[in-house]
Amino acid sequence: MADFSPELLAKVKDLWKRYPERKAALLPAMHLIQKERGGWFSPETIRDTAELFEVPDIHVQGIVGFYDMFHDEPVGRHVVRLCKTLSCKLRGADELRAHIKRTFGVDHGETTKDGAFTFRCFECLGHCTTAPMMLVDEERHENLTAEKVDRVLGGLR
Repeated sequence: MADFSPELLAKVKDLWKRYPERKAALLPAMHLIQKERGGWFSPETIRDTAELFEVPDIHVQGIVGFYDMFHDEPVGRHVVRLCKTLSCKLRGADELRAHIKRTFGVDHGETTKDGAFTFRCFECLGHCTTAPMMLVDEERHENLTAEKVDRVLGGLR
């Protein structure tokens, strides 16, 4: 079997119990797998995941390629997702994107030179009433200003 930690395998087996068939647990399991494997799906991780779920490699690769939350290349220690939909744009998301580019030296899809952050513009994070917002790893930050962005990201360096 694939080289996953005993802790991860236990969590995946617990997920399997919640679904009518193994394959139905693939998406939630992939979040756990990506976290354990350094934040991205290497070709080996794709193969190991497919083996664990008894599906073709291309099935896992298709999921990685389709969903923005999965990565097929190395990412920084923290993934920063800035919402780019209309509500956030109207409340300053474009200015925040420019601020992040100026301050941290990264634009969409790029990782800071120190490896701290990978920055992505994201298509709706579902918090239109508290726009603009960003997700840093799994933590929401809402009603953003440039100062709030600096405080959040500066504290993670």
